[in-house]
Amino acid sequence: ENMFITNTHDDLLFFTNFGKVYSIKGYEVPEAQKTARGRAIVNLLQLGDGEKVTTVIPRKENARGYLFMATKRGLVKKTDIQEFDSILIASSTGKCIRFAEEEVRAMGREAQGVRSMKIDKDEAVVDMTVVRSGCEVITVSENGYGKRSDITDYRLQSRAGKGIKAGTFNAKTGRLVNLKLVEP
Repeated sequence: ENMFITNTHDDLLFFTNFGKVYSIKGYEVPEAQKTARGRAIVNLLQLGDGEKVTTVIPRKENARGYLFMATKRGLVKKTDIQEFDSILIASSTGKCIRFAEEEVRAMGREAQGVRSMKIDKDEAVVDMTVVRSGCEVITVSENGYGKRSDITDYRLQSRAGKGIKAGTFNAKTGRLVNLKLVEP
């Protein structure tokens, strides 16, 4: 449920629950009034049975760099699209790991990826963000508890470590569901 601004000749990358990515140009999405319902995505992409779009990312025409992706099971990879400095990844139990993007080599689209953080079978990666200096981290639990903390609380580590706790997550708070950077 994100909103973004794009141009007619920019690419829109649609990632699905099948691990596929579809690309169309901005001008292929039909214009509509702000009160209009819009066009079903199945009319724009050739999706398979049970296949659903999970994320849409706009890419400026002729953009360079890497795209960094993470799975629920903690595998990560980067593919040539945009550059990053360091990455903060959070699991459902509140473990977070911050590491430099250079620790993940560029891979082709078919590559499985490499481990970002050691996670147990009962937890999953729930969010990740690019670290920017001067920002704070906000965490939100499934029962609506939120907390702000300083980005320096998340020290730079090596990829594939155990990470550090972003706070206390229990039956009262519920599991961690979201982690974002915010301005102080």
